[in-house]
Amino acid sequence: SVPMMKLVAAKTIPAVKLVPATKIAAAKPAKNMVRARDSPQCAICEFVMKEMESLLEDEKTEQDVVRAVEKVCSVLPSSLSVQCKDLIEAYGQAIIELLVQEADPKTICTVLGLCKDASRAFIPVLDQAQVEAGGFCEVCKVAVQYIDGILEQNATEAQIEDAVRKVCSFVPEAVRSECDQLVEQYEPMLVQLLLQMLDPDFVCMKLGVCPEAVQRLLGMEQCSWGPAFWCKDMDSAKRCNAVAHCRRHVWE
Repeated sequence: SVPMMKLVAAKTIPAVKLVPATKIAAAKPAKNMVRARDSPQCAICEFVMKEMESLLEDEKTEQDVVRAVEKVCSVLPSSLSVQCKDLIEAYGQAIIELLVQEADPKTICTVLGLCKDASRAFIPVLDQAQVEAGGFCEVCKVAVQYIDGILEQNATEAQIEDAVRKVCSFVPEAVRSECDQLVEQYEPMLVQLLLQMLDPDFVCMKLGVCPEAVQRLLGMEQCSWGPAFWCKDMDSAKRCNAVAHCRRHVWE
């Protein structure tokens, strides 16, 4: 059996008690504004707490919770394991207390001070002229790369939707605002494209935010046939720039 991890919380919240959430009037966004995403710490906290819920299922004794807290970081994608361990080291005891009280992920992360319970800031919508000039191309590619890192092999549509909604909390701060704008405007289309292929060039060209990629992909109509064509052999994968996708999601 795995030895128990010593949980010494650097930021313990002693005797945590849940109180009913106060009703907060939702702020109305100004014209041409969209809601910003949560902080990276909030997204990571909620991601870990949801994984904890699936580990626990209906078992919520303190012993079950402690075991889940010790295990959770090892079952997350490698790209999140370090942040998960930092979270558990800092807030482990408080997380255990809250889980025993059957608090949901949002409540836990709000009580810990990692997620805001008030209305969130708003940011401007996408500038269409900037989109057409390719100003969101690199941001789009970075976002798709991070989504690929978050997802496991053969991810479901629901898992992809969840990753798309959270991705802007994981990207570098310098591009976070642009990422929020991109996801807010293109979320449904982005999810459908990611179901086809987790390739930044393919997804961002199809979204229309990487105009320079169109020329590179002209004459590659077969690449639009999907993974059955891309991953049939190495030559096809290279031709469609899908080697990484095939290795991660199709080839054993």
